[in-house]
Amino acid sequence: MDRPALPAIPVVDIGHGGAPALLKAARHQAEGLLLQARRTFTPPVLRLADRLCARWLERNNTPYADELRALQTEAGPGALALNLSHQWACTAAAAPDAPDSVGRPGGVTLLRALDWNMRGLDLGRWLVVARMRGPAGAFLSVTWPGYAGVLTGMAPGRFAVALNQAPVSGPGLLPLRWLGDRRRVWSSDAPPPDHLLRAILETAPTATDALHRLREAPVCVPYLLTLAGVDRAEAWVIEKDWTGTRIRQHPAVAANHWGADIPCHPRGGNSRGRWAAMAAAVEAGARDFTWLAPPIVWPATRLAVEANAHAGRLQVLGLDGARRVTARLALSETPSLAA
Repeated sequence: MDRPALPAIPVVDIGHGGAPALLKAARHQAEGLLLQARRTFTPPVLRLADRLCARWLERNNTPYADELRALQTEAGPGALALNLSHQWACTAAAAPDAPDSVGRPGGVTLLRALDWNMRGLDLGRWLVVARMRGPAGAFLSVTWPGYAGVLTGMAPGRFAVALNQAPVSGPGLLPLRWLGDRRRVWSSDAPPPDHLLRAILETAPTATDALHRLREAPVCVPYLLTLAGVDRAEAWVIEKDWTGTRIRQHPAVAANHWGADIPCHPRGGNSRGRWAAMAAAVEAGARDFTWLAPPIVWPATRLAVEANAHAGRLQVLGLDGARRVTARLALSETPSLAA
């Protein structure tokens, strides 16, 4: 059971306001996170990183460039660097639900553990959930104040999604492959995948529409994405790399390596072990965070999520490795909020 002393995860309603509105609505969490970032990396280092990110942003086609510039002005050193430092791991699955007690088919539950090995930042502690809205309806983002993209989100009545970092391309020596990948990112004008994911949550009316658009849309860096719709058949993993896009099911499980033995250098700790553990949890029908155990949980784990768009249910835990740093958040959103 959760200890009463654990802080609650704030839920803030920002509508169409975007990242600047979220920064203002969760000022306490924003100031705590930025203060830790400046103590860990120092303001001069963060200013240099911000300048590099600003140069890249000048030629990038992200629809949220103005939000990022406003954040840089409002939040100060580190705002751009933290937004564009895509250095996380993760394990996720789209797990079809069993029929209910009277035989009605269930939906799909997104199971998600996000790992971010950024030492010195209590990322689990500063979590917020933002209620946002776009042309296709309302959605929830499990995020941090001042973050413009979406890494984990649920649109009630439509779909839930989780973004994982892709492996370093391979084969070949890891340092050389990593440098080659970074050069491609620096020269790309396509938006980051977390910005694409937010745009999809804002505008895609169904999981099938989201799948088609994610398959075709260009991004500046490869990614893995888990997509869970409202029907048991709507459970997919999307793998997008420099060569194209692959759609995987049965099981729809993602860690930080490509499937089908495609050569790569996996990210994070024990990627293949995490994948196997999550696949076993899906097979066993694990829910209510019973799947949250090693190797899925490791020292870099910062949050865990269960999201069911069919029922409009979202559960979130803030973590520091295996240690809980927030109380469990349980939300029930009306699926009819979707357009």
